[in-house]
Amino acid sequence: MGKRSRLLCLVLPALLALLLGATGCAPAARPQPRRTPRPSPTATPLPSQLTVIAPLGVNIRSAPSLQASVVGELAQGATAQLVSHTSQQGGWWQITGSAGSGWVSADPQYTSTESFETYEAGGAVSWSVMYETGWTFSAVSAAEVEFTDSSGGAVTFYSAPSTASLPAAAPSGATQKSVGSTEVYGFTAPLVTYVSSTSYEASVELQAVPGLALLITCELPAAGGAATLQLFLQTVYIA
Repeated sequence: MGKRSRLLCLVLPALLALLLGATGCAPAARPQPRRTPRPSPTATPLPSQLTVIAPLGVNIRSAPSLQASVVGELAQGATAQLVSHTSQQGGWWQITGSAGSGWVSADPQYTSTESFETYEAGGAVSWSVMYETGWTFSAVSAAEVEFTDSSGGAVTFYSAPSTASLPAAAPSGATQKSVGSTEVYGFTAPLVTYVSSTSYEASVELQAVPGLALLITCELPAAGGAATLQLFLQTVYIA
């Protein structure tokens, strides 16, 4: 190959590269993938108010611990404004209100962020029970009161001087499904459930104190019915 041929082999590729660059024909840059920003996690809003549902009330403590000093008390049915919450030591609410400021247990057996009302029954031995706002009650007689909600669920309380004077616990034609136990105002009582394909049906009967026997029956939605009954039972107060 002559000098001229070698020179052309060197010059032509360089000229071709310059022409391609000048005319915008250079290979296109590979597009970069776009990053979609992740949304920031949204904090769960703090409820505004707490209600005490424990029959004997709760202690207000100086710190979120059972070992912290008691600085006040809240009776059953009392409300307080919520300031903050911590999950430590089993869960505690920081509160403020007319009874004082401090920490109370967040155990759902003792406190709730739902709104409640109280039904009070008279008689030789008075008793009461709390029910969530949205439920209504009908005093069928001095010895029978029925609580109902919009879903059609019902919880009925019967009272008498002794269990022998109470009506039959089982619904008419019902078949017993299981027998367990539960607590009502510190008393252990049998919890009987009945066979049903559409609802949760149960009864609890006990001689609470001399002169007062209670029968509590329910027909509630199958989903959540057991928890609803327990909420009624754990708020019963006997004077």
